[in-house]
Amino acid sequence: MFYLRHGDALAVVASNAAATRTPAWFLNLEADPEAEAYVDGEWRPVRASRATEAEERELWPRFAAMYSGYDRYRRMATRELPVVILEPR
Repeated sequence: MFYLRHGDALAVVASNAAATRTPAWFLNLEADPEAEAYVDGEWRPVRASRATEAEERELWPRFAAMYSGYDRYRRMATRELPVVILEPR
């Protein structure tokens, strides 16, 4: 999964390659935002939340620059592609 650093946090997109089904991991984080992320060879405790509109406006161009498929996914998708912030806890 691609991620971006966002201050001390990580940001990810629940794109599921623009599939109509929301990725299960996102639904799991909605139900229980306490999780762990494997980054740089170690597990880190995180708390997930949806990006604010301002955060999404800032982050989306960075995601698209990192992987051009994100813009294609957004055009193809019939659902919202949430940006998720994983804050360290």
